Amino acid sequence: MITVGAAGLAISIGLLCMIQLGRSLYDSLAIGNSIAFTAFALCLIVAALECRSETGTVLTTASFDSKQMNRAMLIEVVLAVAVTQMDLFHRLLGTAELDLRHFAWALVPAVALLVLWELGKLVARGRGRVR
Repeated sequence: MITVGAAGLAISIGLLCMIQLGRSLYDSLAIGNSIAFTAFALCLIVAALECRSETGTVLTTASFDSKQMNRAMLIEVVLAVAVTQMDLFHRLLGTAELDLRHFAWALVPAVALLVLWELGKLVARGRGRVR
């Protein structure tokens, strides 16, 4: 429960930072929301991979052994991109079209979550016990 709570807090902070980044750097709340939405989808993928084991790292090829998980991750990425690139979703969800720089910003919270979660697992492995 501590891990999930910490992950949720980290994701929330990251998404709020992406919204603020869009407002301050790009002068657009819609771009900030779109970056945050994409970041959220990527963070969900990281969380799904990380939750498969309490102490095992996801930085192995074994993380991609499940065909169902691979399909789910691919669909998640495709939907995240579609939501920010298709006019239909722009009107429905209030998103804006993102360019490559915006997508790069959306990677920041997901990569940060991956690094923090892996550090937590490293500490747990070092202690030899998980509660």
